[in-house]
Amino acid sequence: MNLLRFAPSLLLLGSLIAGGCTNAIQSGHNTLLSGVDLEQMTDKMARSIVASPQVQQAVRQDGALKIVVQPVENRLTAEILPRGQAEGFTARVRALLSERNPGQFTCVLNRDDFYDLRGKELEVPLGPAPEAVNPQYALTAIFNSLTHETSKGRSDFYVCRYELSNLQTRTVLWSDSYQVKKSAVKGFLD
Repeated sequence: MNLLRFAPSLLLLGSLIAGGCTNAIQSGHNTLLSGVDLEQMTDKMARSIVASPQVQQAVRQDGALKIVVQPVENRLTAEILPRGQAEGFTARVRALLSERNPGQFTCVLNRDDFYDLRGKELEVPLGPAPEAVNPQYALTAIFNSLTHETSKGRSDFYVCRYELSNLQTRTVLWSDSYQVKKSAVKGFLD
């Protein structure tokens, strides 16, 4: 008879043991940009660049556009975007453009990467110095976020803006953005 009195407590204890004690990140529920976002975002940007009438006009006028690709500029409010991830979000756009439209875009190694490679003992020639190859355009990305956190959860709204800018005229040839809102509810033991 005394066991019935403890039944709710035993059920709670059993569910904690069976389910484990994890926080939102360990359980896979968080508000960070994910690999799915990377794929959707970069696919959208590559399609958008190719579909842009202004970009197609520049390709018809000048031939393949020489583009230098920069890592993402991190303006996120509560996250740190490591250099590898910052490069990944623009590198995938570069790879998609080179793979799907090789005659329209020529990617030029940025100066810092060139000198990093030059400093290593490589058996292959690296080609002309960066000063000898002048890219016409720069592909850049700026990631911003708004974060709202309470005792019950957290939400982040991301605006990831990409631009293809003409380096000589300092004008933006193309721009697009990827926007996503993510929410996570804090669990019982978070």
